[in-house]
Amino acid sequence: VFEDQTAKLVELLASQRAYECYRAFRRYDPAKCLGLLLQTMLLSGQSSSIRLAVDTLVDIPPLDWKDTAQALGSLMQSTQWKLADVFPRILDSDHPSVLAPALDLANSMVRKHGVVPHPAASRYDALLSIFGAITLQLQSLEEDPRKFSDNVQVIQRMLFDAVSLLVSSCDYFALMGDTKAIGKLNQAIELKHRRIKLEAAFALAKLSETRAIDLIVELLEDDSSRSRALAYLHELSAEDRIATQWTTSLAKAKSDLALWLSQPEQFAIPPTKIELVEQRTMLWPGFEGPQECFLLQFDYGTGEGTYSNIGFSGPFACAMSLDMKSLSNDTILAMYLANDIEDPSESKIAWDSLSDIQKDSFSDWLDELHSKGFQQVRPLAKLGCLGGQALLCQGSTEGANGWGILTDGQSVIRCPAGPQTFETLVLQWKGKLALEILGES
Repeated sequence: VFEDQTAKLVELLASQRAYECYRAFRRYDPAKCLGLLLQTMLLSGQSSSIRLAVDTLVDIPPLDWKDTAQALGSLMQSTQWKLADVFPRILDSDHPSVLAPALDLANSMVRKHGVVPHPAASRYDALLSIFGAITLQLQSLEEDPRKFSDNVQVIQRMLFDAVSLLVSSCDYFALMGDTKAIGKLNQAIELKHRRIKLEAAFALAKLSETRAIDLIVELLEDDSSRSRALAYLHELSAEDRIATQWTTSLAKAKSDLALWLSQPEQFAIPPTKIELVEQRTMLWPGFEGPQECFLLQFDYGTGEGTYSNIGFSGPFACAMSLDMKSLSNDTILAMYLANDIEDPSESKIAWDSLSDIQKDSFSDWLDELHSKGFQQVRPLAKLGCLGGQALLCQGSTEGANGWGILTDGQSVIRCPAGPQTFETLVLQWKGKLALEILGES
């Protein structure tokens, strides 16, 4: 255990080393590394280290917004720092990827810790001006993205940065309570982006522009906006404006999936449409009692260039990259169940690694595959999961293309050969075992 002075010295040395590594590694943009280095500096508790980290964020910010969010997010979880070490200096940044999480941090200090005045209060006029400029930029981006770039990734990055900053700013204006923002918020409310429309409407409502409540009510129809719209209407004491159709379990399930799909690491935008495929009440590991589970078809785009798949919502929301639309509902539910279960004893042993005795023990299973019409069967691996074992094989049938095959001696699962064949087979089998254990098969 270090004495206090020794501990401080160690923290300062660690922060200095983190800063040096940051400067050296930044050009290579290593995933997550820069955020961790900044986090080391910010969580040291030493004013000099925190100020150095803030200066670094302002002068040479990470190229990836996730690093900035990770670094500043750590301050939300700690109270071992002084506001004066961070604000208002961090607001000198001209990078939306820094300003947005900085405003989120400032807003959090007001909301959770009752900080007065708002840490960004001294920059109100400047932030209002930036808000107006970003709103106009986003309006132009919505009208003609090619004005800015032909690169889809560049456009997506610009869109994400703009939306993040406008959303954080709307929250800031709502907390500040200054009616000077009404004009700029009215401009933002005309944008097509539904998240911005919702946040701007809420800020306007908080500034006593009661007509904005009508827009929040309208946005209840939008799956990706619904959960926030409900929360905002409750906060505005406008619960009487909420129709019962928007508070059902199905409405919540659609909203949860839309939000999950909208995350930056997923599709980054909400789907065009979500429709119910099946609703089922069943047991789910990790949750008490039967759970309402939903299979939901989600679609992106219209006409050419569309994408559609089946997602899951209920105890949680998620979707997989595997093509689910050709599978039965029972199979899809089993696969989502399997995807959520971790079995520490799960194993996969290459067939060539098995002894001759071990291989011979599966001869009956292989004979059964031949009797079912499979030809040129080639075992690939022995699988173990949830107390069961299976063989993963490849083969063919007469007049058909190749198949991926999984047998556990009781049932045979097959899937057309392709890049996702074996992942699909393993999830189907694991899900079948899980359903049997839960008594849901």
